[in-house]
Amino acid sequence: MSSLRPLNSALLFLQGSFAGCTQPILLSLPVGSDPPTSCCFTYTAKKIPRNYIADFYETNSRCSQPGVVFTTKKGREICANPAEKWVQEYMDHFELN
Repeated sequence: MSSLRPLNSALLFLQGSFAGCTQPILLSLPVGSDPPTSCCFTYTAKKIPRNYIADFYETNSRCSQPGVVFTTKKGREICANPAEKWVQEYMDHFELN
């Protein structure tokens, strides 16, 4: 018998690879719950050039840690730490524009 058990509370759909992945992970909750949400489990180690960014959103409060997801002009999503000064500056910039 396998030691793996099905996930009752959430199914994980991964975007990207496990090792060093800074892309958000989509959590799909059971039927009847809120729509799927993105959570960040790791953050980018590098500051993203601001001219690469098209938009951003903050992760859901249900996530295990806070996160900001920047969407690049090429459609890539990158997780960043909202406590970092550059992340806060970018958020302010995009909220004003």
